[in-house]
Amino acid sequence: MLAEVEYGGVQKYIKVPQSDESFHFLQFLQEVMDKFGFQPQLFTEGALVLTDTSDTEVDSDIFDELVKSGVQAFKVGYRKQTTTDIEISIVEDESQSSIQPLVPPTSPVSWSDHPSSPASSCSSDSTIILKSTKNRKKGLEELDRDEAKQKVYTVLRSNPKGEEIFSEYNKTKTLSDATRRQMVNILVSDVIESHGRIPPISVRTNCALGIATLFPYLQDTYSKNGYEHYYDPEANTGYLAWRLKTVQRNTYDGARGCPRPNFQDSPTTRRESLLVSGQLFGEECREALSVIRHATDRSVVKEKMRATFEYRQKLVHDPEI
Repeated sequence: MLAEVEYGGVQKYIKVPQSDESFHFLQFLQEVMDKFGFQPQLFTEGALVLTDTSDTEVDSDIFDELVKSGVQAFKVGYRKQTTTDIEISIVEDESQSSIQPLVPPTSPVSWSDHPSSPASSCSSDSTIILKSTKNRKKGLEELDRDEAKQKVYTVLRSNPKGEEIFSEYNKTKTLSDATRRQMVNILVSDVIESHGRIPPISVRTNCALGIATLFPYLQDTYSKNGYEHYYDPEANTGYLAWRLKTVQRNTYDGARGCPRPNFQDSPTTRRESLLVSGQLFGEECREALSVIRHATDRSVVKEKMRATFEYRQKLVHDPEI
């Protein structure tokens, strides 16, 4: 049986696990997490909550009976952390912080994309001082992550080839080189159309963040943020950066300037390499350079170094390549 599940305005069909004529609630939640790319700790911490279309919370003990009765549409969100009957006023100046009585909220579910941080309980005579700047910064980062994910999702879904990308990822939890290049080409085309040939670093970073958030199995666990192999803002490298440079070079119609002088037997003299076989060129070469930067296997690095020797030699003599 298939159920229709909504999260953040996005609806997907998800199979309801069944055995011995019973539908399994916990296995269904796991399927939902995998489909929408939730973090595993949300499942173990019980932060996720399932409701029907009337926003009534669905518990594990009635899930089987509810599905058998014909209910096949659900919503998934985060459980709201309720506070005690106090109101916390957060201001920049700690001396102006205050607490006033407040009636606790009645809604059990918050449909925001990230769970709220639990507030500490206290009596009406206590004082709570919170750093609002830090909290606002954290909230902004979380919002940017969701916006980046939604942007990438929208761009791919609006492209005829986007369905193939989602289909391959859902089946294999990864993307082949050809499919990954196709995804990068689609996103770079949209970025250039919206922001020009030289988009801001923030736009490139958000695009890489959106990919890693939308497709969590594509994250690089050895990098700082998990998306540097798509775009590293510090080194200006990654799949998105290489594709942008290719488009910029192909569309550049200005003068390249006068060639630099090349004296015989000088350090800038081009030398023929003995490694004429197995050399990579074009986009495959740039991908190999990205692997060299992020790989931890020395044998892989040596192999890619040999395969990109010609290109790196040309780069030494002509940095504008």
